[in-house]
Amino acid sequence: MNDELLFDAVLRPNRSLAKNGFIVVMGLMSILCVFGGGMFMLAGAWPVTGFLGLELVLLYVAFQLNRRYGLLTETVQLRRSSLTVSRCSPGGHQTVWYFQPYWLKVEFNPEAEHTSRVILTSKGNRVSLGSFLSPRERAQFAKALTTALRHCASITPLTN
Repeated sequence: MNDELLFDAVLRPNRSLAKNGFIVVMGLMSILCVFGGGMFMLAGAWPVTGFLGLELVLLYVAFQLNRRYGLLTETVQLRRSSLTVSRCSPGGHQTVWYFQPYWLKVEFNPEAEHTSRVILTSKGNRVSLGSFLSPRERAQFAKALTTALRHCASITPLTN
């Protein structure tokens, strides 16, 4: 059976801060909090030091939550007989949807800019993809998937 992969995309949230950048930011903030805390202690406002420490802890937690969210992935694979969408959450839970490419429709409104969504619809099933992508990336993905689906439809049907 000749059912080769016609389209394969892995979507991930953008992460602009690498591990080294995180270390630099946390180091600079630590130095700033220690210096600022020392200055406030010398001025007699020692309770501020505790709040600066709390601020540093909250910043660390926020970065860790952001890093964890970056583990989300969505995989879209198109073959002549099926389109498979797989979403793996940061916790490792995987959800998979299967579509027949002939009936599949890609909905995308490029005029919506920041509220635009890539939605796959087929026989009452709907899946939204790439909500974490920038508007430009969503438009590129929608165009690439639509082109791949057209190409798939133009290929001779599978024979048994």
